[in-house]
Amino acid sequence: MVKTLKYTLTLSISILISDIAISGINFNDRIEQYQLNNGLKIILINDDRSSTVMSSIWYKVGSSYEYEGVTGISHVLEHMMFKGTKNTKPGEFSREIKKIGGTENAFTGKDFTGYYQKVHKDYIELCLKFESDRMTNLNLSKNDLKSEREVVKEERRLRTEDNPTSKLFEKIGLQFFGFNGYGIPIVGTMDDINAITVEDLRKWYSNYYTPNNATLIIAGSFNKEEIKQLIQKYYGKIEKRSIQNFSKKSNIQISYEDIILKDNVSDPILILSFNKEPFTNINRKESYALEILLELMDGSYSSRFSTNLVDKQIAFNTFISYDTYSKENNLVSIGGSPRKNVSVDELKTSIIKEFNNFIEKGLKDNELKYTKSRLIAHNIYKFDSIFYQAMQVGTLETKGFNWQLLDQYIVDIESITEQDLINVAKKYISEDHMLTSIIKPL
Repeated sequence: MVKTLKYTLTLSISILISDIAISGINFNDRIEQYQLNNGLKIILINDDRSSTVMSSIWYKVGSSYEYEGVTGISHVLEHMMFKGTKNTKPGEFSREIKKIGGTENAFTGKDFTGYYQKVHKDYIELCLKFESDRMTNLNLSKNDLKSEREVVKEERRLRTEDNPTSKLFEKIGLQFFGFNGYGIPIVGTMDDINAITVEDLRKWYSNYYTPNNATLIIAGSFNKEEIKQLIQKYYGKIEKRSIQNFSKKSNIQISYEDIILKDNVSDPILILSFNKEPFTNINRKESYALEILLELMDGSYSSRFSTNLVDKQIAFNTFISYDTYSKENNLVSIGGSPRKNVSVDELKTSIIKEFNNFIEKGLKDNELKYTKSRLIAHNIYKFDSIFYQAMQVGTLETKGFNWQLLDQYIVDIESITEQDLINVAKKYISEDHMLTSIIKPL
């Protein structure tokens, strides 16, 4: 997590939380959800604060749907979606959006692949016309694959192979999960990127890019009746198809053997990783308690890591990586770089000590109150953007969770107690089930 808000700001923010919460992120009053006959889920998020509207389509397929041999195929297909259709030339969609002053992009995650355009509300029909066209009419050619393959390979080199921390995180995921679920790298392995064929892509596209495997989210300023008519016009005639599960599970036994790398880093980097259970509606309180605990440890300049590790010259920096809404087993990774006169083992001991001290001594005065306020405020501010509103709703929906969780979030966070935090610290931050990974300078 990024340390974004200072402790002093939290004091004033906490007074305003209840008012902001009601007016700022209450989706129930602003969302309409329905489904076309072909199974396409529609979510309309009204926000009239500007004349901008964002159109996004989300497909329920990402790296966690893949298997060894085709890892990275979801990401490669994302690139190929810009290479034209039976009705459009390569790059035409992007050029038209740019011509009207809009922006557009795409993204691949572990659980989804998405495409979006952000335009003035007068041009929303253009987005729906082009996006619906490439749901069914995509051109897939060997020449386009050859060129895009090189682009994807360069992405892998820049983001993973030339990035020591990313390279280590990939090794951690594979050691925990193998080529299963969240262990599969989103960008894929270099061998698989080289091996993916047009036939592989066509099979992936035909199976997953169907309306009954997609969610269309429109967020911003729009006329509701007009947008419904346009959605029916462009998406209503697309036929749904049956969806197969292509994933293949490989056998893997979790290994807690240390990972030690030597790479081009100026200072050692330590990462401690712990297995996190999937998020469910039943265990959401536990998941939120873990979120608060990690925010308390490393969420701001007043957090315990900042105060007790960075300010006291034990660590140059600290970080925590986790996904509250993981639909499969995932990782909580905690780490940092030690100061010159501090060993990696000393930093490791100090990090674990922070959690043990919390378990033994509990919270300081008002610490839980201010941590909750900071966490809630940080989330509320993000909802000022229609982009983030669509992203948050889309992420939850494609993972199989309901957007109503967003309206319940503040109530759930406020219900968490000190004992809840102690319980999750005991459950998840266990040295008996901890993978230690270190990058040492060359």
